[in-house]
Amino acid sequence: MPRPPSLIVVSGVFLGHQMDLGADPVVIGRATEADLSLPHPSVSRSHCRIWRHGESYFIEDLGATNKTYLNGRVIDRAELRDGDQIGIGNHALKFFSGNSPEASYHQELIELAVHDSLTGFYNRRHFRTLLEEDVERARAGEPLSMIIIDLDHFKHVNDSFGHLVGDQVLASVSQLIRELSPQTYRLGRLGGEEFAAALPGVSFVAAVAVAESFRAAVETHHFDIRGQRHPITTSLGVAHWANTMSGSADLLRLADERLYRAKANGRNRVESS
Repeated sequence: MPRPPSLIVVSGVFLGHQMDLGADPVVIGRATEADLSLPHPSVSRSHCRIWRHGESYFIEDLGATNKTYLNGRVIDRAELRDGDQIGIGNHALKFFSGNSPEASYHQELIELAVHDSLTGFYNRRHFRTLLEEDVERARAGEPLSMIIIDLDHFKHVNDSFGHLVGDQVLASVSQLIRELSPQTYRLGRLGGEEFAAALPGVSFVAAVAVAESFRAAVETHHFDIRGQRHPITTSLGVAHWANTMSGSADLLRLADERLYRAKANGRNRVESS
């Protein structure tokens, strides 16, 4: 079955976002009500519009402050062709016709650039990039909570059973966390056995409850290691954005301090103060 034409964000904060195109016009802009929302200051609220006419797709600028670019040139209106690059603020998008071989190639490259291959979470670099956008919205008044999760005594698992088993445990833990997380959560692997979850729009009290659900899910899960049940637990630190913070590093630092407090206070627990 042929794939529909699509747009893929190939650079910028929202790297990897994809949208299939159909018969309905698509407005791209900063506004949350845009069909493809890119909430970044470099993007106008209603930046440009893409629509189908016959078998072709067209793009037009909607009076954007930073203009709309097609293959590096400012345009008012133009027809789109397979592989065309669209510049919207500091983002670049690619237009692909149905079953374009280049589309699959770009998707594979983006997957490697954005996600951790073992867990499927965002890698550290991309997680921090997305967190910066969450912080900008938090500065405007939207709640933002942070959870840092670390597996307890994970070195013992690697030393006793080998890194292959360790990887299987990490993949299982990440799957448990993902199953409890709506798509609005940003899930990242910070390194080793340490994960992070940024929770835009989630209050501090609700975030503590989420952290507890993560902890309980791991503690009660049956980890089968070489035919035997092996208990795995986690320690978690929870923090919430405050206007006294200067940036995302402060939020991460506070959550990390509380994580280590959970470790010091016996592990397998959530610390939020």
